[in-house]
Amino acid sequence: MWRVLAILMLVAGWSRAADNLEVSADKFEHFEKEKKAVFQGNAHATQGKSRIDARKFVVYFDEKGETREYQALGRVRFEIIKPQRHIKGHCKRLVYNVPKDTYRLMGGARVEDLINKRTMSGEDIFLDNKTGRATAKSDRKGPVKFIFPIKDTQKKKGKK
Repeated sequence: MWRVLAILMLVAGWSRAADNLEVSADKFEHFEKEKKAVFQGNAHATQGKSRIDARKFVVYFDEKGETREYQALGRVRFEIIKPQRHIKGHCKRLVYNVPKDTYRLMGGARVEDLINKRTMSGEDIFLDNKTGRATAKSDRKGPVKFIFPIKDTQKKKGKK
């Protein structure tokens, strides 16, 4: 029983963030040998103002018991709010690498950058929070799309 309590405390604390990671779902399972915790059915994760909703949420731990990665699977909806970044979107699978601070969004992924007013969609999107790098790949069903605003630099005289 103490191991279940310990894993719940580990899930509640996220080593690289000031706010706790809180996960709720219909079902919880801990796999000690695999160093993972699985939340199934209406999984809802929050950290500060950020949120992720999915059918399944899996947290992976390293040898020290710290969170190294988490995955959201099945009808994933998210809104991530960090310094210098505010995105929201959806995909079939989201993988967050905690030490590298990177997101990989797979399966009909779409990301809206609410700060820069840009939208990206593709089958596989990679976001690196440390470098600001973003990449997208398509599949045979359709191309990668990137939508961004263009300012009109030619103002008509007499109009504001």
